[in-house]
Amino acid sequence: MYTLEELKKQNKDISELLDVLSVLIEHPHLKSNMHVCEMTTRLNEKVWMHLVFEDNTLYSELSRHHNPDIQKLTQDFHQSAKDVKKLFSSYVRNWCHTHANDADHQAFVDESRQVFELIRKRIELEEKEIFPLVEKHFSS
Repeated sequence: MYTLEELKKQNKDISELLDVLSVLIEHPHLKSNMHVCEMTTRLNEKVWMHLVFEDNTLYSELSRHHNPDIQKLTQDFHQSAKDVKKLFSSYVRNWCHTHANDADHQAFVDESRQVFELIRKRIELEEKEIFPLVEKHFSS
């Protein structure tokens, strides 16, 4: 089981990759760059693994809590993970290949911003609501 500190570090790593990719996506000539694609794939793997570990640890603990407010937040938390996985997987399939058409750059930027924002919101939910809740109710 991952500790909260490890999950927080994963969030930091994901945020840093988002920061770099947010700059790179703005340059049309980098959209089909293999290194940008590799970074996007690495980000996808980090996000995916982070969500899986949270699902297996935090979600399983929080879903059994007796407080209905915590149960509701837990359901939102779980749904957020599903949304991120679905949207990000589609994004990587659509855009992460070196033969991408440069004419689609604005659509790529728009979808990138949407996906990155969804991931950032997820991290914010974790940092501001989920992690403190776990620390308060489940830490010894």
